[in-house]
Amino acid sequence: MTLSVTSDYFKDLVTMMPTVKDNGGDPRCPINGKLSGVFFGVTLWKGILPTISPYGDTRVQVPLEQVFDESARLYFADFYCMSGKRHNHYVTLVLTKAYSPADKFCQQHLIPLDERNNIFLRKEAPTVSMVNPQVASNNPTVPMVNPQVSIYKTLWLGKVWVEVFYTNEVSIQGLGLTTISVQYGCLICYL
Repeated sequence: MTLSVTSDYFKDLVTMMPTVKDNGGDPRCPINGKLSGVFFGVTLWKGILPTISPYGDTRVQVPLEQVFDESARLYFADFYCMSGKRHNHYVTLVLTKAYSPADKFCQQHLIPLDERNNIFLRKEAPTVSMVNPQVASNNPTVPMVNPQVSIYKTLWLGKVWVEVFYTNEVSIQGLGLTTISVQYGCLICYL
């Protein structure tokens, strides 16, 4: 899960605090002006992070399992087109903590998504991730399944960007920043 903005945004920032969702996207989106959160891009291109971003030139990568854990609920909020020469499309998902005020709002106004069975962002069952060193000393062919390691997959369709609006604060302390290329959606307004 990544956030891409200009590098000045991250100066002295330790915790990203939720802010009220603006009126961007479809004007009929139920979260506009009503729900607070932090936006993250989750689009993977062929399993890896894109080398470009429509959001800014600096990226912080937050491990998805830090926010998309067993206490999280996922909702569909919006699908919209950013008209312009490139015609990028955006899918907005909302990720909440179960039973929080934001979760109760989403239950009333958004479409719930099965975290393991949807096309936008899904968590797959843990896989064999490593060999347990204690077991390996006796039998190196015995793998250990780490239940904490899930695999996440996203929709990958060229000009469709999947973004998550996470409704809690996010610590970015100790996470590195990466410089990336910016892809502007419109050659007239550069948004």
